Amino acid sequence: MLNGLWIYKNMSILIFVSIILYIISIVFVITGLFKHNLLPVSSYDTLPSVSIIIAARNEEEYIGNLIEDLVSQEYPVDKLEIIIVNDRSEDETLSIINTAIENYAFIKTVNIKDIPDNLSPKKNALTHGIEKSSGEIILLTDADCRVGKLWTASMAYSVVRQDCITIGFSQVQNEFGTLFEEFQRIDFMSIIFSNAGAAGWEQFWSGTGQNLAFYKRDFFTIEGFTKVNDRVSGDDMYLVQEISKIKGGYIQLDPNSFVNTSSMGTLKGFLNQRIRWSSNAKINFRKAPLFFGFLSIVLIYNSLILLFALLMKSWIIMFCIKLFFDGLVIFLGCKLFSVRTSVIGYLFWAIFQPIYIPVIGLLGLRGKYTWKT
Repeated sequence: MLNGLWIYKNMSILIFVSIILYIISIVFVITGLFKHNLLPVSSYDTLPSVSIIIAARNEEEYIGNLIEDLVSQEYPVDKLEIIIVNDRSEDETLSIINTAIENYAFIKTVNIKDIPDNLSPKKNALTHGIEKSSGEIILLTDADCRVGKLWTASMAYSVVRQDCITIGFSQVQNEFGTLFEEFQRIDFMSIIFSNAGAAGWEQFWSGTGQNLAFYKRDFFTIEGFTKVNDRVSGDDMYLVQEISKIKGGYIQLDPNSFVNTSSMGTLKGFLNQRIRWSSNAKINFRKAPLFFGFLSIVLIYNSLILLFALLMKSWIIMFCIKLFFDGLVIFLGCKLFSVRTSVIGYLFWAIFQPIYIPVIGLLGLRGKYTWKT
């Protein structure tokens, strides 16, 4: 009897503390979202030279569409350079790149033939591309993305105006598609919006390599990727954290700068991607302790909902609190970036979060995922 009361009392304390910490974390994000403003547009007599770097490995399905978008950019051709790094592709990726090079003088390629011993493939490809570039500003995206005609101008403008790393918005396309696609879309939004909320408090935790812009000189100031050469992924997170420490950061809200990316076609592919992303969480214990704390609170809170769903009814209260506050983040984030999502999609995402987050978090800590090698 006494043991039962002791357990119940301590469980109640655990629930109360976890709820308070979770609410504080989400309120931190929500209030940060209110601190952003869209840059007023002003003219510049001299536009900066821009080098767009894309690392591509076996991307024959997507690279042609991206090239089509890039050659249609409304930016002076004499100020634009596109470097596509062919990272040991075994399909028609290189052939598609070479055809583009024949038609457009501002497209170049770098061919990677071997895997380096001291640097992950993605970081190696990006490093080669940046070293070969001639532009003042480096603009990064992925081979499976689509960009608008004013993407380069918008991202480059914010780098010049703010003199810092610009973190662009990226979204999973197929708005209001299948529930699986909508789950991915909202899940990606939750990551983007959380980072934007933290950035409102001058805490630049991460960004997406699908849409980043920074001065080339800043890349070499932080010594490239040498400090994280043992990490397979996390190149985008590292760039945001390190460059923002010396120059600050800016969240680009201009819809012209937005990037669309494809959803993962299979559940296995989606889970592998998220496990790969979460594998970088533990290095933030030293590099970004506030970010690590936020991730830990989210992981623990969702894990407790899952645990208590099997043991006691308190999980209903915890879930409803999560449903409300997470909904505020999604709603306010959508309003800030002028994007939309569906209520049904959000509810579907919210229901599976307490299962999905603990599984992804634990597997990410183990580092069990596959990568393009």
